Amino acid sequence: MHWIKISCILCMFGCFKDFRPSESFIADYLTGPWKNFTANEVNHEIYPVTTYSYLSTLIIMFLITDFIRYKPIIILCGLSGSITFLLIIFGKIVLVLQIAKFFFGLFLSAEVAYYTYIYAKVDKNHYQEVTSHTKAASLFGRSLSGIIAQLTTSFDLLNYHQLNYLTFSAMSIATIWATFLPPVGQSIYFHRTNVPDDEEKNSVIIQQAIDQSHQSNNSRKFCNKSNKTKPGILLLRKLKNAYALLWKHFVLAYTNYRVIKWSAWWALSTCGYLMGATYSQLLWQTAIKPGDKIYNGAVDFTYAIVGAISVFSVGKIRLNWILLGDIMCSVFAFLQGSILLASSYSYNIWFLYAGYIIFGVIYHTMVTVASFEVAKCISEDSHGLIFGVNIFLALLMQSLLTFIVVNTIMLDIRHQFFVYGGYFIVLAMIYIVLGVINILQYHHNMTQQRIR
Repeated sequence: MHWIKISCILCMFGCFKDFRPSESFIADYLTGPWKNFTANEVNHEIYPVTTYSYLSTLIIMFLITDFIRYKPIIILCGLSGSITFLLIIFGKIVLVLQIAKFFFGLFLSAEVAYYTYIYAKVDKNHYQEVTSHTKAASLFGRSLSGIIAQLTTSFDLLNYHQLNYLTFSAMSIATIWATFLPPVGQSIYFHRTNVPDDEEKNSVIIQQAIDQSHQSNNSRKFCNKSNKTKPGILLLRKLKNAYALLWKHFVLAYTNYRVIKWSAWWALSTCGYLMGATYSQLLWQTAIKPGDKIYNGAVDFTYAIVGAISVFSVGKIRLNWILLGDIMCSVFAFLQGSILLASSYSYNIWFLYAGYIIFGVIYHTMVTVASFEVAKCISEDSHGLIFGVNIFLALLMQSLLTFIVVNTIMLDIRHQFFVYGGYFIVLAMIYIVLGVINILQYHHNMTQQRIR
């Protein structure tokens, strides 16, 4: 069971990678006595760097991940996470924290190697099992970090600053652990062992053309030079074939209406979720009174556990997503928007905590539906590409929203959440229209079939 061994090593990395107890209290830490940044500095100068860094490095990470065969990027993921929290521990000025957030964006984009490694290393028969293992491992690491953060701070065993040392240690272990991953001998695009017939035919044609150009010149010196350049020509051919296959998978996926519809939901909802999740702790700070206990860690733990149960359950539900998917997207987007709008007005911390959990669980549940609905309509080899493109589009929209709302208009945190709530309400209106059209078309087709 070689794939089980790989799965275990990969899952250990994922668990350590997502064991970040300091993140449950990061806003309070940065605005507290350890760093003394203002909430305005954190909101408008520090946090946005992660968004821009994540966007700018994601597409690069995806392409070079396949080219240099995954493992080096997984190691880079752990290393960039370690640098992030080392800078957070010792940084005292905004610039250092901005650099830390840049490396955190790099850390997030390098995670693409963690989630796509299995497609190049494990047999297709085990894709579903290993995918569930890796997601469960990450979720376990997140839930464990939440409960440890809450218990250690509630019982005064550790303060917010000391939690960063736990996070840094976990990141360092993850980096070291990644070195034990088996190297990848082939990849999906750049290093392939099973080449389809049409690509092989193209390669033969290219090679014949090269050979003919060699034979047309009688000079031995020229031939010798041509032979020396053959490795470069082979590399060029490999690159051309890889990018041709990338484009083929891209076109095949995004000319399918179902893929476009679910990918749009995936990207749009992810954009809104990231905005809400990133700035939630700053919103909570406005509702916490002096002397109140902070339960951010317990919230993260509950969020991870309930989310895991919900994601697992939705995979077992048999629902006609082709017919009802748009309506379900609309209902849940409206609920998310309502939660964010209410949160922008509420100063009840328990309502804000509960709203955050429900908001996050809805997102993870519906993005899971989107992922398996998209996966049904694309080839197995293109999962990593299409999923990566969807995340890239989400980050592109998030960067645009961050630039307008946070860095240009510079709204305060409560007005920001009002905008995010309105964003989801608009998304709900779009999908209710699509849902009604879809149902009408479905009944029209059924009527036509009865007539025939």
